This record gives sequence, structure tokens and C-alpha cells, in this order.
Amino acid sequence: MRPTVRRWAGWLIRLCVSAGLLWWLFSRFDLTGILAAFQELSPLVWLIAALMYLGAQILSSIRWFILSAALSFPGRWRTYLVFYFVGMYFNLFLPTSVGGDVLKVHFLSRDEGRRLMAAYSVVGDRLFGLVAMVLMGAGAVVLRPDILPGHFVTMLWIGGIVILCGLVGLPFFQWILGGIWPNLAERLSSVLVLWQRPRRILVVLGLSSCLQAMGMSAVAVLGGGVGIEMPLLFYFASLPLINIATAIPISLSGIGVREGSFVYFLGIKGIQPEQALCLGILFFSVQVATSLLGGAAYALGLHRGHPGPRGRS
Repeated sequence: MRPTVRRWAGWLIRLCVSAGLLWWLFSRFDLTGILAAFQELSPLVWLIAALMYLGAQILSSIRWFILSAALSFPGRWRTYLVFYFVGMYFNLFLPTSVGGDVLKVHFLSRDEGRRLMAAYSVVGDRLFGLVAMVLMGAGAVVLRPDILPGHFVTMLWIGGIVILCGLVGLPFFQWILGGIWPNLAERLSSVLVLWQRPRRILVVLGLSSCLQAMGMSAVAVLGGGVGIEMPLLFYFASLPLINIATAIPISLSGIGVREGSFVYFLGIKGIQPEQALCLGILFFSVQVATSLLGGAAYALGLHRGHPGPRGRS
């Protein structure tokens, strides 16, 4: 099978999975209850949540800017901001969920030519987001062990411990590897350049924590807007698991999986499925609205800009 045919076949399968999950969700629950939950939401509440999520994505572009600087890529932050939002748009609307990341690598490396290092910056941006999200989830279940069932608490605990061990132990692993495979250790050193500047790691982790808190709080604001009364710690604990499930490439942009995950985790706490399904759809609508800014930037040709000399603006 040709690669193009295989890609489109995969896209079609994910589309069918998403359509099937949505059909199952909407046919199982009361449509009147779903519409009532939508009607309860004030447009102002949706706008506040959208602005919070937008702020989180802007902070994420700053994180990518810092990571790229550590890998010696030039450019002003506003150019990275455009690249980041264009990448968001194509991650959401291309057949593959990483198509926007491929474009970000291309934008960053088209002048410099260091495609592998550009890929490191994009992957690193994703990984630091995952690290902060799981650590915040682990912290939430430490503060409230009863916030989720025990097996999910254990998963977050294990994830948090593994991440902390990785953050501390990677330089030691590189040192050990240097005595066995020097060439591989040398390649790894370029990836671990942040570990040579601990202050920059703290800045990146701090930014990641802030943007994750903003994004999760935006979901909590939407939840309150449709009458879901849950503590913020619940969202901090459950959203890492929901986002990880959504990232599994079995559906189109996580559609169906996201909404079903909201129904499941909120159902554990006794929330009506109609409200939970409404929240999942509203969260996706915020993601779509934010990503469309990247589509507008692409349509205006702003992505054709070159990073230029590095600066703060």
C-alpha cells in the first residue's frame, strides 16, 4: 500500500471511530438534557474560558521559544508565536494529529537546516507539557487521595515518580552511557543542553505549570458554567488522564474519546452524563476557536516570516 493511501486510510478509520463514538454517546443519553446544559452556559463564561485557554497557549509558545534558544535557534518570540498557532491549527485539522508539529519543525529549520535539532525543540515542548501535567495530577491526588478511584491515583503517583527520577537521573544516565557508547552520549548531550542550565529548566517547568493550570482552570470555568460543581483539584487530577487518552491516535483529533472520557470521569463523581458530554464539547469548541487564530495567520501568510535575529519581541 502506498504511503498516501495508507495515510488517508488511517484518517478514514479515525473518522469512523470518532463518528461511531459520538453516535453512541448521543444515542445513549438524553438530547434534551444536553441542550439544557448548553443553554445554561453564559456566553461570557465561554469567552472567559477561551481567553484563559488562549493565555495558556501563548505561554506555551514562550516555552518553545526558550527551548529553541537553548538549542541555538535564532528568532524573535512573536515569530515563534505565529509558528506555534499555525502548528496548533494544522494539528487539529490535518488528517494526522502531529501534522502541525511537522510544520513547526519545517518553519524553524528551513533557514538553519538543523532539522533534527528543530524536531528536538518541538518534541521537548510537548514533553515538558506532559511532565508538568502529570506532576500536577500527582500533586492533586497527594492533596486529595479520594478525588479519584485508587487505580487512577496509583497511575498518577507512578507517573509523577518516574518523571521526577527522569528529570534528576538523565545527566547520570548520559555519564554512564559515555563510557559505553561515546557517540550516542554525545548526541544525547545536545538534547540535554537544558540540564547544563538548571535555572532555565526551572523557568520551563514553571511556565509549563502555569499554562497547564490556566488550561485546566478554563475547563473548570466551563464546568461551573453548565452547573457542574466540582473542586478544582478534580480537574487537575482527571484532565491529565483525559488528555493522555485523547492523544492516543485512534480517533480524529480526539473527537469522541475526549467527550467519552469526560462522561466517564465526571460520572465517577455522580455528575449527569448530559452535563459531562456538554463540557467535553465545550472544551473542544474552545480548542477549535483558539486554533482558528493559527488558520487566520496562515491565510494571511504570516508563517512565511523568518525567525531573524534573536530578541525579546
